[in-house]
Formats: sequence, C-alpha cells, structure tokens
Amino acid sequence: MTNLPSLPPTWTGPSLDELDAACARAAAWLKAQTNPDGSVGDISDGFKTHRVPWSMALMGEVEAANAYLGWARRNLLASSSLTGPARILDDGWPYRDSVLIIGAHMLEQYDLSHALIDDMLSWQDPVSGGFSNDRLPDGSMSDEMDVPYACGPGFAALITGRLDAARRVAGFLTAMYDAQTELPDRFHLFWSRSRQRPILPTDPDWQQRFVVENAVDRSQRWTFGGIAAGFLGRLYLVDNDPVLLEYARKYQAYSMAATDAQFSYPAVCKTSWGASLLFQITGEQRYLDWLSRMAAWYLDTQVDEGYWHPLVENCVGDIIEVTTEFVMHIKILMSAIVSRPAASS
Repeated sequence: MTNLPSLPPTWTGPSLDELDAACARAAAWLKAQTNPDGSVGDISDGFKTHRVPWSMALMGEVEAANAYLGWARRNLLASSSLTGPARILDDGWPYRDSVLIIGAHMLEQYDLSHALIDDMLSWQDPVSGGFSNDRLPDGSMSDEMDVPYACGPGFAALITGRLDAARRVAGFLTAMYDAQTELPDRFHLFWSRSRQRPILPTDPDWQQRFVVENAVDRSQRWTFGGIAAGFLGRLYLVDNDPVLLEYARKYQAYSMAATDAQFSYPAVCKTSWGASLLFQITGEQRYLDWLSRMAAWYLDTQVDEGYWHPLVENCVGDIIEVTTEFVMHIKILMSAIVSRPAASS
C-alpha cells in the first residue's frame, strides 16, 4: 500500500501493510486455482467457490471475478436459479445463493444479482423471517433454519435493495435471541419452521450442532454471533434503529465471552465481522481490541502458500471456501479500522 490511512491510536494489531500482503498472497493462490473457463478449483468438489466473486472484487481482482461469473452463467444459472449442472451440493442452499448474489452485485453484474434474488427469497419463511437451510432430495425445503444461514440471505436482500426481506431477517434474529432460556451458557441457534421456535434437546430432531456452549472446547458454530452482529450492524446503517444496534451488541457479546478455545477453530472467523461493524458504528475500544486479536489470528493461521486450512479438509474446494471467506473478513476488518483514525471520534 502507499499513502496509508491513519489507524486508531490504540490499535495493537498488525499493520495495514501486513494485512494487505496476506490478502495478496491469498489472491495469488486463488488465481493459481483458476481454470481457463473461469471456474476455480475442481468443479466436482461442489459449489464451494460461491464467495470467489465477492472476495476477488474486494482484492481488486475484477478480471478473475468476472471470469468466474461468466462460468457461473454457463454452468450454474438455469431459469433464474442456481440449479445448473455444477451446483451439486444441497446444503446451505439459499446461503450459497446469497453469497454469489452479493459478489455479482458488487461487480455490477446485475443480470445475475437481480435475476437470482427472487428465487433466493422464495426460501424465506413468511412467519419467522428465517430461511430454510438445505434443499432436500425431493427439492423441498428443510424444516431447520439457523442464524448464519438467515444472515447470508439478509445481506443479499440488503445489497439488492430488498429491505422488507432484510428487516424480516432482523425480526427473526431478535425473536431467536429473545427465545433463549439458557444464556449466557448456551445458545440454541436452530429454529424449526414447523414449530416456530428454537430446536431444543427435548425435540426428536435435535443434534449437538444445534447449540453453542460458550465454555466448551469443541468444534461449534462459533460463527453465529459475529455474522448476526455484522448483519444487524449493516441494517442499522440503513435504518438507524437503536433496537438493531442493541441486538447486534448482544450477539457479539455472546461470541466475545466464549472460551479462548474458540481460537483453535476456523469458525471463530465471523466474530471479526460483527466487531468490525460495531467498531465502525460505535468506535468502542472493546471492539477494536477484538479486531486487533482477530487480525493477528488471521496472519498466524495463514500458510506460506497464501491459503488457510479449514476444519474439515476433504478436497481443494474446502480450502478455497475458507480462504475466500477469510479474505473477505480481513478486508471488512481493514475497512472498519480505517473508518475511525481516532477511536474516540
């Protein structure tokens, strides 16, 4: 970087140069995985490259990003939905759609973003405002919904101007938080579409992954608090509703109060998303301190080749998925800290 912007005087994390260099290493590695047709990695790994346009756009690699979108038009797009032959995976159905929509919209490829948003929004539960997580084998929507997989479509609705849908996601997040009965120890982050309440251990469909226990060292959905705070923060910038900021703080506080063992897992990444938005909005030192820690964590966990390892690594697609996500988080983090050169202003 040249002509570096000022950082908050109480920033204790890596320099902008160091963070920018990490993103450049990731971009070089990702470009090396790009195929002549614009696809990235092995398409038989499944639709794990959904964040390529978003991350490449943030890194200024617009040619690679647009080449990928060209491939997506030919291999993923079918009748205004992402149901083409390269889709393969049915998990996180509207969430994966949302990430591609955001990237396409950032790159002004509105034929994709506006064409796909209606199909994605058809997955929104009209009662709660959440989104069904997965497409079932018969093409129907799963009963289970959760916090992260609602926030992704919420971001896509927000960027494409579908504010009513975004506000319904906020309603889902506030209802989910208010329904918790075991705070601050446990957060039940999955919601049943049929029962219209959180899925609890007493339910026959409950699974261990449906709860985050803040003091327990194991692989958990540490992601949920940060993405909820990030989404509510983004919507707050539009609506300036203090209720949105209140719940963003609550979700982020849950994540920041969790055991330090969460830093042993890649899923801690999204806590920087929420802290970034909350620091941009409030300028509070506690969020800047968290970002300092997260920035150092990103650098410490990046391998020399430029990528990051996921928790489960069965194919290169898994590495691409986590690397494109971490780049996005670093860029959002950098944007937040330069937005307030003096933390008190």
